[in-house]
Amino acid sequence: MIEIDRVSQIFQTSSRKDHLALSDISLTIEDGAFVSILGPSGCGKSTLLYIVGGFVSPTSGLAKMKGKAITGPGPDRGPVFQEFALFPWKTVLGNVMYGPRQQGVRAADAEAQSKALIEMVGLKGYENFYPKELSGGMKQRVALARTLAYHPEVLLMDEPFGALDAHTRTRLQNDLLNIWERDRKTVLFVTHSVEEAVFLSDKVVMMSKSPGRIRQVIDIDLPRPRRRTELLLDPRYQKYVVDIERMFDDSDEPASNP
Repeated sequence: MIEIDRVSQIFQTSSRKDHLALSDISLTIEDGAFVSILGPSGCGKSTLLYIVGGFVSPTSGLAKMKGKAITGPGPDRGPVFQEFALFPWKTVLGNVMYGPRQQGVRAADAEAQSKALIEMVGLKGYENFYPKELSGGMKQRVALARTLAYHPEVLLMDEPFGALDAHTRTRLQNDLLNIWERDRKTVLFVTHSVEEAVFLSDKVVMMSKSPGRIRQVIDIDLPRPRRRTELLLDPRYQKYVVDIERMFDDSDEPASNP
């Protein structure tokens, strides 16, 4: 589904010096896979996501979606960011309907589809609420429903639960997995949380400190559907978490692409 071929990214700082954010990244993401990107702050995780989203053009190398070069944003890739970016003047229903209406879907059909998505993310009864009347977790549910409404093939999620309290974060992780199990969309998920990455993912891409390089790609061989209470007692889950946590501590090990 996604191919990243020897991508590097250089930004110019405010003092007009070049900063190498990503160095020689190569990665293949299969159709329907849930892949998380982990790494220290400033290693270029979000930059890599923005390149796949078409919001940033790589300095060198190439990112492709289904064999075609990514040259800009498109409806085949749906971003869900930590900042909810909802339209404050639109209701929950209005926010979710926005994408289908922009795509030319008839109002009645767009409303029906959007109400089904709102129910799916657990917000039935809140269709006429405005963003200012919602909690952070509820806003993120609206943001997810709004992205799903225009049927992207890939979800690009940049620490979507990072600003939420632990209980809300856990609930949304479970909701996201339920949605993924139903639709099997390809997901590229950036996070700082090792436990979150292991719980959600088929693969975890561990990046080095800046400049960002791929240190290792870890296949997460845990049964699905996943139940948190069962995984917490599973020694395989515990070993994945401990081994990946150690990579954060062992910052002197040289990086390499898989």
